[in-house]
Amino acid sequence: MIYFDKPYLTIRWDLATRTVIMEWKMFVDGEAFRNGLNTGLELLVEKGASHWLADLRNLGVITPDDQKWSNEVWFPKAVSKGIRVMAIVVPKSTIAGMSVDAIMKKAELNNRTLVTHYFDNVFDAREWLRA
Repeated sequence: MIYFDKPYLTIRWDLATRTVIMEWKMFVDGEAFRNGLNTGLELLVEKGASHWLADLRNLGVITPDDQKWSNEVWFPKAVSKGIRVMAIVVPKSTIAGMSVDAIMKKAELNNRTLVTHYFDNVFDAREWLRA
């Protein structure tokens, strides 16, 4: 089920895995980036879910301001709202991957209840979430 669809992001609910799926389609920053993450979190809460799949293959580099916001604001809120398991499909761009790594290292350190795993494709990520 598509919950949110913009040129830069599609958010889906996957009933089979009870997962919020965030498919980032292009570089986005600032308000659009933050609104996208918050909208996905709204769906997670609405469904009473704990699983999240972030398809970041096409996202691009995450700005330093958005990295800081993700770690200081979004991740603590997401964990408090119930996110527990996160599958991440890594960006195609090495530089974009470095910005994701920077966020996730801090997120994993600060949120001990969060289980994350990295994939190079959505199929494997969904299979891992299904298990």
